[in-house]
Amino acid sequence: MLVVALVLGVPQLVEQITQIPPIAEAIGTFESPIHLPPWANISLVVGALAASTERALRLRYNWLLDGGLFDGED
Repeated sequence: MLVVALVLGVPQLVEQITQIPPIAEAIGTFESPIHLPPWANISLVVGALAASTERALRLRYNWLLDGGLFDGED
């Protein structure tokens, strides 16, 4: 759920940030290829909040999420 929120939300956020006039003048604007309706964006935020809260409260080790993939073992 968090990866989906990241993939769908970041381009939309970057588009909004590059619409700010000083930033648009300095680096230009970005047009997001993803345009979700408001209900989908709200659902995305609620789902990401629920998933991150569950992850934080569970306090269990996961090799993929907690850096075990790059721990230096050969």
